[in-house]
Amino acid sequence: MNNPITGRAGIGTSRTTSPRKIVLADPQYLPGGLVIDGSKSRDLGNTGDTDVLRAGLAMGKITASGKYAPAVIGTLVYPHAADGSGNLLLTVAAAVAAEIVRRIGTSGTLTLTGPPSAAGTVAQAEYTFSAVNTTTGVITISDGSVSFIAGSFVSASDGSANPLFLVGEDNHGGTKVTDQDDANIDVDWATPISGGRIDASQIINYPSDASLVTWVKSKLNRGDGTFEGAAPFSFDDND
Repeated sequence: MNNPITGRAGIGTSRTTSPRKIVLADPQYLPGGLVIDGSKSRDLGNTGDTDVLRAGLAMGKITASGKYAPAVIGTLVYPHAADGSGNLLLTVAAAVAAEIVRRIGTSGTLTLTGPPSAAGTVAQAEYTFSAVNTTTGVITISDGSVSFIAGSFVSASDGSANPLFLVGEDNHGGTKVTDQDDANIDVDWATPISGGRIDASQIINYPSDASLVTWVKSKLNRGDGTFEGAAPFSFDDND
């Protein structure tokens, strides 16, 4: 049976969308497509519709399932501070902290990616966290060796922290990862962008640090190991 129309007939509240163009020329898509894990995927910058993934979101592969999820949950606001009890405190935006709890839990493991100083050598390491404050964005970790600049990436430690492909513009309103009841659903990702000339400014969570920019480009051009020869991606900010 079809779902009934609810409410009175007439013009409802308007909704707007802002199309994003990520590929400037020579788009390449991975034949056969992939699967997006709806339970692990949100686009925090898509205010009001975080369950809709916008074009330009970088996606990584979850090792256990082979499905894909956002490579970056968010970025560090403040690198770290001591709490006086042998722990370190990392600070992210409150929305990022809430997504960490939703996707991973109130404790678990995070992967940080970034340099120890501006334009330094990018490192990637996993850290155990024991608490997340979703109001202040403060995350308590037990490892004292953290050294990452503000703007470094915060990711899940499930294999997805390395960006492999980009969400494209095939769905003009974005790629929705929940159903009509707001339940998470896996989505057939028919056209993951695997190459082409890219408008770098449209890559979501694109960093400002030069070394982290280089890292992102390198990871995208390595892909999932299936590419050979010339790099599949070129970027307009290399001009």
